[in-house]
Amino acid sequence: MSDLGLRMESESEPRSRRRGKEDNSRGGRRGRGRKKKNRSGCAVSFALVIVLAVVGGGGYWAYGFLKDRFGPPPDYSGNGSGSLVVEIKPGWATPQMANELKRVGVTKSVEAFTKVAREDKDQRASKIQPGAYTMAKQMSAKAAFELLVNPKNKQDFILRPGLRATQVFELLAKTLKVPKEKVDAAAKDPSLGLPDYAKGNIEGFLFPGSYVAAPGMDPLVVVKEMVSRAVKEYDKDGLPAKAQQSGKSPYDLIIIASLVEAEGKTTDDKGKVAQVIYNRLDKNMSLGLDSTVNYYLGKSNIQLTNKELTDASNPYNTRVKKGLPPGPIGNPSKAAIDAAVSPPAGKYLYFVTVDPLAGTTRFTDSDSQFQEYKAELAKWMKEHPNP
Repeated sequence: MSDLGLRMESESEPRSRRRGKEDNSRGGRRGRGRKKKNRSGCAVSFALVIVLAVVGGGGYWAYGFLKDRFGPPPDYSGNGSGSLVVEIKPGWATPQMANELKRVGVTKSVEAFTKVAREDKDQRASKIQPGAYTMAKQMSAKAAFELLVNPKNKQDFILRPGLRATQVFELLAKTLKVPKEKVDAAAKDPSLGLPDYAKGNIEGFLFPGSYVAAPGMDPLVVVKEMVSRAVKEYDKDGLPAKAQQSGKSPYDLIIIASLVEAEGKTTDDKGKVAQVIYNRLDKNMSLGLDSTVNYYLGKSNIQLTNKELTDASNPYNTRVKKGLPPGPIGNPSKAAIDAAVSPPAGKYLYFVTVDPLAGTTRFTDSDSQFQEYKAELAKWMKEHPNP
């Protein structure tokens, strides 16, 4: 059929039928529009149903749906139960603390703790100190936050300069609430990391400072950290190289540093004590230190008996034996190490602490002056019979 025939057939079609087709065509388009509107209406209706269900009290599922998306982060309530040690490490920001608390089971979510910290009006999160804290399982984020911002809750162990290993272990056992035998066993563990020049002796390798230590911790972990810090500090000071330059072993320098720590009360005095020790060693004189005698006897007496001072069977008796004692007599500070490594030049050969309570020490290179200082000490002792 020709195009003309088609046009004629269409034009000859009744007007009513053409209108019906046109109406159907438009209706199809209108129908599709209604479907889109219906879908939008369904979404609104769905949300409305959820809200009405929550308001009506029967929408437990709907409540959970909204709470998960718009409610507060998961959190525990109260102060929790049980106990565990949490370590806050140096340099940690709030998110790192929050992750650690969640990891060990103190808080229920990272978000709960960070929210409390963020909303704290005094912004105390930045004041949380690194260290060990005894906390509880399943604490509310608020309770956990308040515990950490109180510095009184920090339970670090302070190792004071000059303490002997036995004293350190006694104090550590009390801090960790374990038998001292357990700490002693840790101190003999082959995994401690002592350098070869330590000759297996831990004395002198417990570096003074603050350590993470709280009830429930393994003593080996704490003692290892003390040894590790000592080795790092000695290496940083170039101890092995400086020992070689001085013609002494690194162990000799640790021994000297321990003597300096025991006898020198101030940083200036420590340098002078080191000078006396080196000068007496160079002159093949005995060191004549009461501190070494005390160490072997397990005492800390200002005045020793004549028998104790002349006992040649005491290997640490530097009154009667020349040279250095067999090992360190305590754990020296960095100031004592520095003095032992680089003593100030001078001619001092003697020193006397004329006032043990005040720590007043006098130095000289004269024997006659030394005798005068000894008399000054004797007078002090008479005036203070029970110092």
